[in-house]
Amino acid sequence: MASQLALDYGAHRVRLMEFDGSARKLRVLKVVDVDLRVAASDDEDSEPGDLKAELVGNAADKARLTVEPSVMTLDAGSALFREFDLPFTNDDQINKVVRFEAESHIPLDVDDVVQHHHVLRKSREKSHILTVAVKKDELLDRLDILEAADIDPMLVDLDVFALFNALKVTGVADEAGVQVVLDLREDATSVLFLVDAELFAVRQLRLGLHGIVGGDELGASAAERMEGDAIEARSHDFLTKLKRELRRTLTTLPNLGDVESVHLCGSGAAVKGLPEAAEELFKVRATPLNLLERVDHKLSNEEVALYGPDIGVALGAAYKLLGSDALRADFRQDECAYTRKFDQVKSPLIALSFLLFLVVALTGIDTYKRRDRVLEDFRAIFEQAEVQVGDLAEMTKEELSVVWRGFDSMPDQVRALHSHVDTMRDDREQTLGRGEKIPALPSALAVWIQFSDLVLANEEELGRFWMSRLDISVDGNRPSLKVAGTLESAKLYNHLINMLEEDALFVEVTPGGTQPTDEGFTQFSETVASIDLEVLQERVRSALEKSL
Repeated sequence: MASQLALDYGAHRVRLMEFDGSARKLRVLKVVDVDLRVAASDDEDSEPGDLKAELVGNAADKARLTVEPSVMTLDAGSALFREFDLPFTNDDQINKVVRFEAESHIPLDVDDVVQHHHVLRKSREKSHILTVAVKKDELLDRLDILEAADIDPMLVDLDVFALFNALKVTGVADEAGVQVVLDLREDATSVLFLVDAELFAVRQLRLGLHGIVGGDELGASAAERMEGDAIEARSHDFLTKLKRELRRTLTTLPNLGDVESVHLCGSGAAVKGLPEAAEELFKVRATPLNLLERVDHKLSNEEVALYGPDIGVALGAAYKLLGSDALRADFRQDECAYTRKFDQVKSPLIALSFLLFLVVALTGIDTYKRRDRVLEDFRAIFEQAEVQVGDLAEMTKEELSVVWRGFDSMPDQVRALHSHVDTMRDDREQTLGRGEKIPALPSALAVWIQFSDLVLANEEELGRFWMSRLDISVDGNRPSLKVAGTLESAKLYNHLINMLEEDALFVEVTPGGTQPTDEGFTQFSETVASIDLEVLQERVRSALEKSL
């Protein structure tokens, strides 16, 4: 399966993760981090965005990453989160008014942001809404940088939403009733509260890991960055502030319930003392979360240890691109909308168009061949009818051609001959004045047409049918049809008998004998079906009335 690309675009870092597979079985192929904290260029004409684009493009080229299709996440620190209630629970009503209601909660011009809302929970009479706003300028700046690196994401999500998506797909969200997930990054800390596998609340704390986990190698442990008392002091200060902010956050969530599980992820998950601080606050053991262990991958053990605690956002974005999207958020809207959607579907459309053309062509060829077979049958019928009607009317072929010459199709020409025979009979009745005593002229041709129509109507059920003999007698006291031939099986011969018995034209059916052939088919001897002339005449009249 073709590989795809997920981008975790943070404030100072872009993580590029190449993957393939499906939402059920995703496989991570490569992970590359790009540090965007570049030094100022000596060239006055160079812009920081150009340098960032060059860094991303060079990293993708060096690692030979697939860049299309792709999906991107924004760091939650660049977004504005607000929660409010609406006095109804109908989704249509919510969608109609939520944007206008959000204007009073977002201290920005609504035309300058891209919004997404999510219904966190509903009660009997109201809905609790989470709305998120991202500045269009910031989003466009990042999209411009990626475009300069030949990367154009189809979808844009927030890192916290992507992380929640990864928790849902990998099954972490279902492992406990009330869960807290701390995603600690260099610039901010995101807190996700889950209740019964659904998002209950999101909080973005302006509390990053500066001075604890920083420098050039993002994701390394605290012990590798600082030594001695300095790291201990800064870690203690960070944890003190974190507990204070989390305690304040919990006071805003009185209906959360007892926390059953706490997960630690992000580049700061290895900060010394963090599990103990979380356990002290939430009264439950806090465990590091390595989502890379829950998916297939081709990474080395060193890469697993480095990227595993901080891979959740990229995984969630990858699942989103593969069709598993828990919150359905996409910030590529308005001026930020994705403009190359046709490029993504043109190849499947071309393949589908070719397949459709092939189906139509084959259907047309089959129809054309069936048409030829039907015309051949009618041609044989017409030739026999022309001879019999000519003898009956004592007319030459040239004289008789006047009867059918004005009709283009062979079926219409056969009907014209039938109509001419009826006209001859009516004239004879009027001449003799004994119409009530002159019976309708029986026609073997009419019987053949009825029998042919019956066989064609049951063509699929009968399968291949070879007739070695067909006699139609309409003279005498007992008009009958006699047929012998070969079918694919004795069961199909029984179907032929039932088919004749169910037709009102044949009042009595006498089956013949059957025997298998060397080719594996069933050969049947003369089968006799008596003909009801009144039914035959009524059908002929009905057919003529429809044609006229």
